[in-house]
Amino acid sequence: MNDLHAALDEYLSVRRTLGFKLRDEGTVLHKFLRFLEKKGASYITTDLALQWATQPQNVLPPHWARRLTMVRIFAQFRSAVDRRTEIPPQGLLPYRYRRKTPYIYDDDEISRLLKAASHLQSAAALRASTYTTLFGLLASTGMRISEPIALVPRPASCRR
Repeated sequence: MNDLHAALDEYLSVRRTLGFKLRDEGTVLHKFLRFLEKKGASYITTDLALQWATQPQNVLPPHWARRLTMVRIFAQFRSAVDRRTEIPPQGLLPYRYRRKTPYIYDDDEISRLLKAASHLQSAAALRASTYTTLFGLLASTGMRISEPIALVPRPASCRR
């Protein structure tokens, strides 16, 4: 089992070096390896991956699909070294994220929003101007909120 733990550490290191954040994968995949240890397995099988991914029972199917996807990608990595490793097929726990239909504000709603923003109070008296400008920019350009925020220069101490 130490081979799998070493392989997981290597996998996470390689993927992070390639620029992937892998915020949840490290924790989640270590839990998967503990599950394999409890089952006495020394390599990844589709059956065990599916058993683990569908736990706990009280969560929505997207949670299961995400867990299985994490295992699948790790299994692909591991299969290069251990031929016994089974890669769970895609579509085993099918789920597709469905984006909510965007709400499109009409001209009257935008006018009321801008008017309300112009009445915001703040100690430095900049909040009203800032929000009115921001909402006007969003409404007139179709930018996503992250785009105008990215236009604001940040001090070097805040950059990542």
